Amino acid sequence: MKSSDKSFYRTLMMNYIKNINKYLYILVFTVITTVFSYGQSVNAGGSSTTCGTSYTLQGSTEGGDTKGLTWSVVGKPSGATDPVISNPSILKPSVTGMNKPGVYTFRLTKVNPSGSAHSEVQITSSGDISSFSAGSNILTIPASVGTVNLNGVIPEGFTGEWRAVNILQYEKYSTTTDINTNISNKNIANPTFSLIKKSDHDADPAYKLILKITSIYNAYCVSEKEIVVRFIPNPHIIVPEQISQCGESIVDDTMFFDLPTNSPAFATDKPNAAGSPTSGTTITLNTIEKPGTGVFEYKLLDLRRMYFRMDNVGVYKFTLTIKNAIGEYTTPIITFNKTGVKPGEINFVLADHPEQYMNYAGGGTGGELLCGKVGDNSPINVYFSLNEKDDPLTTITTTSVGSENTPGGIVPNVQMFEAGKKVRFFTVTPPVGGWKAGTYPISINISNGGCYISITYYIHVSDGNRSDLKVEDVVVCYPGTGTINANVILPTPFQETINKTYFQGFYGNYELEVVSIPTGSAEPEFESDIWNERTLKSTSTVISNLNKAGEYVFKIKAIGYGSHVDWLVRQEYECSGASRETTFKVIVSEQIGANAGSNQEDVFCRARTVLVGNDPGAAGQGKWTVESAPAGMVPTFSDDTSPRAIVAGMDATGNYKFKWTIKTGDCESSSIVEVITDQDNCKAPKIITNPMVPTKTKRR
Repeated sequence: MKSSDKSFYRTLMMNYIKNINKYLYILVFTVITTVFSYGQSVNAGGSSTTCGTSYTLQGSTEGGDTKGLTWSVVGKPSGATDPVISNPSILKPSVTGMNKPGVYTFRLTKVNPSGSAHSEVQITSSGDISSFSAGSNILTIPASVGTVNLNGVIPEGFTGEWRAVNILQYEKYSTTTDINTNISNKNIANPTFSLIKKSDHDADPAYKLILKITSIYNAYCVSEKEIVVRFIPNPHIIVPEQISQCGESIVDDTMFFDLPTNSPAFATDKPNAAGSPTSGTTITLNTIEKPGTGVFEYKLLDLRRMYFRMDNVGVYKFTLTIKNAIGEYTTPIITFNKTGVKPGEINFVLADHPEQYMNYAGGGTGGELLCGKVGDNSPINVYFSLNEKDDPLTTITTTSVGSENTPGGIVPNVQMFEAGKKVRFFTVTPPVGGWKAGTYPISINISNGGCYISITYYIHVSDGNRSDLKVEDVVVCYPGTGTINANVILPTPFQETINKTYFQGFYGNYELEVVSIPTGSAEPEFESDIWNERTLKSTSTVISNLNKAGEYVFKIKAIGYGSHVDWLVRQEYECSGASRETTFKVIVSEQIGANAGSNQEDVFCRARTVLVGNDPGAAGQGKWTVESAPAGMVPTFSDDTSPRAIVAGMDATGNYKFKWTIKTGDCESSSIVEVITDQDNCKAPKIITNPMVPTKTKRR
């Protein structure tokens, strides 16, 4: 063989070996990178907000491998110092010191033999609120001046809102009102708070001033502080000089008269009221004249109503001295003529008439319920006894009915019997067509000389159409910090809805009771069950102070306001064979921010990889979906509901995007991870198995 032929075959063989080695190298590299890439994915957890300055990071890795882990701070609000990571080498370290409000970015990096991977998470801190203050109590300003400057402090990253609550109205009547007040700007730390009416203030001038702050980053990060602003009431009350009226037939012969509307109003019977003795205001009775030797004494002032004890009928003359830090004032002489005593309340509860009840609408009213009587023409008798203090021979009772308050506007016939006796009755005959569904109010007038009272007896005719009380479960989304509210839809109202008279004048409500709450949670708070916030006419109510994810169970019951009037609601449901109570759930689902894990930008020579999303938790559900892929590619998942999923079908070079979505109740969050593949530059080279031999030139 010639030397030229040997050189040719040597070159050919060397190229063949070189190509074989390259192919083997690519094959080995592909296997190695495939194996090691499955262990590179890391996940820093879902983005979250925290009420406060600390948080526990929620990192995860493929298979839980923690070798080569490092947490670091890669972003923080302007001017903030670095927060402290308790242990940067574990998956779930605690972070403290996020004192400045805003977004902090943490990176979880994992170093592997074949390279490194990282994932980032954003934690939004509400910041430090140790500077938060509503200022100090203000107790020495006269109501006639009626203006003070508030001195609150609103921390950085928060908005503020002031509100005023009249102390007397809240403590005495459970009502929240800011009557007679003005705040110059409710959203700044130091507004001016003032009375609208000063010398003639029409409310007791003692208030709670409450400053509520809310994080601009998380509406559930809320805090409140309060101070007391108690103005000194104007002692110059205006009194009527001549009064003539009947006495009330109640214990200890209490009488009262009202001050005119231009007189300053304050109260003396509540210790936190501006006009109470403990707050520095005293009222002294100066007796000039009284009938007989009976008791005559001042009792209290309730805003503009002055109460006394007057034992005897006759003329009383007196003055009042009011004294406080503003000064001392004595009224002109007041002449009070007690002309007589009103009759006492009558009694509808009699042993031989158990169908009759007291207190349908309070104030001595009575009533009964007729079941299955719609269309019935049968009359009914209503019995009552006079007050034991009243003389049957001189006490006169009459009845009346107004057409504007009867079902269909049709008035029944009413006749009174047994005049002159202690126990009397009246007969109510239904109008033509019989009883109609609704409530018939019968007015009873009781008189004794020139003094009288009026009492109403309510005849309620049930339509028999109540169904079992039912309230649907409620699912609300919890952001993980702070407290949230749940809006509960109440049953469809029937009071004054079936017709305007149905349950008219009645005070009924829905009673709520906690059955169970998540371990460690705060006690839920309910709206007031009066003042139209949770009555039988309400369509919804709010349960607040829910501060932990989990299942809250409540019992709800339709009742009368106070156990003494509960008979009407009980019989209304019994008439329909329905239950008036049930339970329902408020499911507080914790929001978990989705994190699809670290991007993979060097998927080389393989059509599959491992995705690592964050854990959706026990109550959550996760799902992988394909957000985008090169044309013609339809990637598939080994388990699209598992945080760790192998995605296959990436046979073409290009960018693939996969979405990881977490749903927890009505909460939903999603995140996208990008996988970039290169399949074009890793195909095995063509191997020549039969190389062509060049033709030799024949010798001549």
